[in-house]
Amino acid sequence: MKNIIFVLLSLFFANELSASDFTTSDTSKSYSIKLAQTDISKGKIKFLIRGGFAPKHYEGEAVFEKKYKIKYYQFGCVLPESISIADYNKVLANYLDGKYGKGWRKEVRKDVVLEDLRWNRVVGK
Repeated sequence: MKNIIFVLLSLFFANELSASDFTTSDTSKSYSIKLAQTDISKGKIKFLIRGGFAPKHYEGEAVFEKKYKIKYYQFGCVLPESISIADYNKVLANYLDGKYGKGWRKEVRKDVVLEDLRWNRVVGK
């Protein structure tokens, strides 16, 4: 009897934790997708990048930005909770795929996240 109660309580609490995670994730995902679509329509095309204390610059990134008419935007140490970088960048990746084909993917900075690392789910290929 104790085992059944333990299992039921475990399932209940596990379900509660998962539900709140998905709600936050879904909200940031939908917001990020809408934000990316708005930025594209306004011509403010940029890849979002997780940063650190100091921004990183790589050889050839200015050439990439000019060639594909896109900018790199680096966040500092703290990322906003409301934005999913992977989902935002996926919209931009799909836009670039449609406009230029997939060749740009070989030239983009390697720190541009096109994959949701939290869930190991590919979002940009």
